Amino acid sequence: MIRRDLKKTTRLTITLIVFLFSIFCFSVLNDSQVIADPSIQKDILSPDNSHPLVVYYSRSGKTRIAASELTDNLSCETAEIKSIEDRSGFFGVLTCVLDQLFERDAQIEPFEKDVKGYNPIIIATPIWIGKLSSPARTFIKQSDLQGKEIYILLTFNGRFTEEKENTLKEGITSQGINLKKLYKVITKEKTDDEIKKDISTQLEKRPILEQRVVSSTVITNK
Repeated sequence: MIRRDLKKTTRLTITLIVFLFSIFCFSVLNDSQVIADPSIQKDILSPDNSHPLVVYYSRSGKTRIAASELTDNLSCETAEIKSIEDRSGFFGVLTCVLDQLFERDAQIEPFEKDVKGYNPIIIATPIWIGKLSSPARTFIKQSDLQGKEIYILLTFNGRFTEEKENTLKEGITSQGINLKKLYKVITKEKTDDEIKKDISTQLEKRPILEQRVVSSTVITNK
């Protein structure tokens, strides 16, 4: 009688152990499949899906240096706004001045990229007589930037007052553009390295892109 009860107890114990072991194996296997499946893992650890683009216009080359530093910091693509008019020399400067005084649109070459596939868009441009350079201004007017996050980096030699800055911001936002941040770099008498350092310092304090990770508990098997 005692031996029969002992056998019965042993069978029940073994059955319970097998059942619990099966549940454990199923749980571990299921978690392993979640980690192994790239599409599911992408949802668990979702990096920032931004696809930034640096757009720049540069007459003297200083803004090109600034755009290069932006591109390096963001590890993104870049594209140049190219003016059809010759803006070099005395008559080139005169053309720039007349564009600003009469708020003329510039003649620019067809843009090499489709901005629809990018967000945010960072525009680097010089300031001429307190306003965006006419090529950059024309690019903004002609491009479909609705619904995109726009950052603007201004380069200039002289003073750029708070009043002019506010007027510039109002002119941009009045076009329905979502202006996120404005950066300013004085390039006068600065070396290329000094310009790059200035921009890098500003981006450390006020980053354009911030990595956003969706928190989740992931079980790893060792």
